[in-house]
Amino acid sequence: MTINTLLPRQIRFEAQLAWRHLRSGGGQTWLTIAAVASGVIIVIFIVGVIFGFQRRLTALLTDAIPHVTVQVPAARPIPYADLPGRVAGTSSSRTEMQAPQRKNIDDWRTVLAVARTIPNVRTVTPAVAGQGFASKGANPVGVSVIGADPAQQELVTPVTKNLIGGHYLGLAADEVVIDYELAKDLNVGVGDRIRITSVSGIPEPLRIAGIYSKGQGRGSAYVTLRTGQSMLAIGNSVNVVFVKVIDIYGADAVAERLTVLLDCEAKSWSSEFPNFVTSLKAQAASAYLISGFTLIASSFAIASVLVVSVQRKAKQIGILKSIGARSNQILLVFLFEGLGIAIAGSVLGAIAGIAVLYLSSLPKEAVGRFGGVPQSVIPLILDPLYILTAMAAASTATVLAALLPARRAAKMNPVDALR
Repeated sequence: MTINTLLPRQIRFEAQLAWRHLRSGGGQTWLTIAAVASGVIIVIFIVGVIFGFQRRLTALLTDAIPHVTVQVPAARPIPYADLPGRVAGTSSSRTEMQAPQRKNIDDWRTVLAVARTIPNVRTVTPAVAGQGFASKGANPVGVSVIGADPAQQELVTPVTKNLIGGHYLGLAADEVVIDYELAKDLNVGVGDRIRITSVSGIPEPLRIAGIYSKGQGRGSAYVTLRTGQSMLAIGNSVNVVFVKVIDIYGADAVAERLTVLLDCEAKSWSSEFPNFVTSLKAQAASAYLISGFTLIASSFAIASVLVVSVQRKAKQIGILKSIGARSNQILLVFLFEGLGIAIAGSVLGAIAGIAVLYLSSLPKEAVGRFGGVPQSVIPLILDPLYILTAMAAASTATVLAALLPARRAAKMNPVDALR
């Protein structure tokens, strides 16, 4: 059984003739297939590189911060002119804002319950966050302190994967995990004891349970939730709730819904870093534009080759028409040629594109941060969806490129073709 026998009877003649044309084309056929394959390779490589860089940059940012931060909104002073029941008359006032302060969330369990019902929310973690001074002897160093349950905090801003010594999970009430920069400034290591004094003036002697490094400057000091509450003297309350979402680009919608449902201040990561989001969108647009122009350029090359093929087969077309071949049959013959070239070129291009991406990902470079694992010099992403899309787009462009010479062949006068 041949492939031709699997086709409907109505198009077997056209398919067989197209296959013979492709086989007789020799180098010209392979050249056309190579043009399609080159377009697919370029598209797969460009998309893989650009979106690979995007994934690395996004991971560096969004892994280190919560996607949505929920806080109690700061009270805003009301000008005299806006007070209800004020005495009529002209008044002037100047709004004086107080220094930013985190207000306590007393009913934080309700916040957790509401947040977990919102679509796209992955995990929610109550925490306390504040400023303090870390010291061992003299010369205190400023530090941000985050108090949270280690197992829950690990789901929001992972610490364990960045540890260069010690542990974070199973943190005790009298232990702390600090970053490498702070440990270097204080000249301490795992097992040493330091003192952290919060802005509330409450000193807390803590033993260093672990040291981590993210390579992003000075990090935070992590303690348990109970220790953080004690240091900031806020009882059983918290002053912030961290939210991690599934789709990071849907964080704005989650923040807006939390603001409406809880009458709170919810800020998404994208609102905090608008320039970063803009650059990501610009990179994505560049990838699509370059891919589109690459396919268009290869389509023109394919169309020109097929036009030459029609001219070379003019006498054959004339003979076919003189023995009764219809115009629509001639049209189908050349469309099938284009389809065959499209399928062969797309498959070969996809295989070669995957190979190029794999070979390009092999070179490694050391990470700048202490204790970092070497990463690929060129961050690449191999997404089957992108590969199938590139194949489909290249095949569509090739068939469309074959349409013009196919119509030209179908309209050819047999008398003129045989002269």
